[in-house]
Amino acid sequence: MEAAFGTGPPYTVGVEEEFQLVDPASRALVPAVDGVISAADGTSLVTSELSRSCVEMVSPVFGTASELAKDLPALRREVGALAREGGAEIVAAGTHPFSEPTEQPLAGGAHNRRLEHEMGWVARTQAIYGLHVHVAVPDGEAAIRAVNELARRVPLLVALSANSPFWRGADTRLASTRIKIFEMFPRSGLPPAFRDWEEFVRHVEVLVASGSIPDASWCWWDARPHLKFGTVELRAPDVQTDASHTASLAALVQCLVAGADGRPPENPLFVAENKWRAVRHGMDATFYDFSTEKSIQARPLARELVEELRPISQELRCEAELEGVLEIVERGNGAGLQRAAFEKNGSLKGLVDHLADATLPG
Repeated sequence: MEAAFGTGPPYTVGVEEEFQLVDPASRALVPAVDGVISAADGTSLVTSELSRSCVEMVSPVFGTASELAKDLPALRREVGALAREGGAEIVAAGTHPFSEPTEQPLAGGAHNRRLEHEMGWVARTQAIYGLHVHVAVPDGEAAIRAVNELARRVPLLVALSANSPFWRGADTRLASTRIKIFEMFPRSGLPPAFRDWEEFVRHVEVLVASGSIPDASWCWWDARPHLKFGTVELRAPDVQTDASHTASLAALVQCLVAGADGRPPENPLFVAENKWRAVRHGMDATFYDFSTEKSIQARPLARELVEELRPISQELRCEAELEGVLEIVERGNGAGLQRAAFEKNGSLKGLVDHLADATLPG
């Protein structure tokens, strides 16, 4: 199985941010991605996803998360300008607060047509918006070590990044509605507990031989090896309204990948129990350590992890960005901030105004 691992320096980092395209007047989702791509005139900065009301920003590859943090606001402004040329504005949140997702037309292309054929109605629910963090690794074995490390941390990563409490005009009482919507896809959620690269390769080859998937890219797990990019990709987070939260999460993921020590993978069934707590309660979640039979709340767990990773962050020159995780702990994740904004103005349209302003602050 061909993979691009080791073609560049290890632990470089990049992100993909999926933005909502909204009408400037109504604040509803608008299927404007074709116009945005046309305005981009061939640039690799933006691409389309399954929904035509989504545009994805693909960042350059950065040596450090601090370089990403410095450039990300300008990259967002560039995407915002392209969106305006296409008659829309961009908003960063995991779900749109009130637009009906199944009414959003799907983007064209052979890949999307196959997805719609395979997924049926489920494909029409996927007007959702995620953050994908890529970290380069030297080889397949390092990729599996990193995937296993990220998988055990998914509950905390979800708690920190949850940013989709509103959907179809109501508060779902979830911190991340997007995650539950995406889990309707096959081969989503937590990855299998692979012991080594060979086991991953065998797994994918069996799925391909059975006709279940055309290639490994159709395994949409929360964390996975990305063969084309030569990276490990974390897919669990909602897109972040605040660009600094994106940079902090990227630094956290980069440190986890660089520090992955090859511990045996945790039982995904137990990890899933804590992931649900994070989906439901966000930073107010209480996790259970099934090995020690002790409970710990999300906030002290995040503080402990930042302290544990501080030496690695110094080596990777992203100490300030990793410290930004503590700001999320103290200030609140996107879900909490959305609820506070809605409580203040009492209008879902006003909430979209708030999200748009926070996505591209003046």
